[in-house]
Amino acid sequence: PMKRSSVLVVAISLVSIFAGIALFQLSAPTLITSDIQSVQPASEKSGSPQSLNSIPLIDLQGKTHTLGDIKQAVLVINFWATWCVPCRQEVPDLISLQREYGDRIQVLGLAFDSVENIESFAKEYQMNYPSYLANQHIPMYSSVFKNNSGALPFTAIINQQREIEYTHTGIVSLEDLRREVSRLL
Repeated sequence: PMKRSSVLVVAISLVSIFAGIALFQLSAPTLITSDIQSVQPASEKSGSPQSLNSIPLIDLQGKTHTLGDIKQAVLVINFWATWCVPCRQEVPDLISLQREYGDRIQVLGLAFDSVENIESFAKEYQMNYPSYLANQHIPMYSSVFKNNSGALPFTAIINQQREIEYTHTGIVSLEDLRREVSRLL
């Protein structure tokens, strides 16, 4: 017969294993997807219900804006969350990109998290670009920006005509961001 302490160790081990599997399953898409995908410009898509300019964005104060309200020539849209490790790794590169290109581009975060977590994270990382609440618009954002896998992080780059020029699932490098943005300016 097993001792009570052995049974307890086995039970804790099994719970830990199942918790680890569950966490891996939740984060696996962000860790194993890193292919670069190209999409057709918006003008060539059929059945698109609205232009990219009319896409709603809800700021951290709850005010609604649209993508069309943003006047910079090139937009870098980044799907992220504070709990997403790969997202946390690429934020410094997005900050650098915004700093380097100034008002010629605008990096925008679509954050899947609470206002409190986003504000705390933005302060800690000294983010120099805005994040908007994505929670209530996840299906629409995923569809419009072609994040078919639903993975985080995910980045889409929008050109001056407000067409999607580039998408990337997984961590995108600063070098790739610079190349794609420079091509559009």
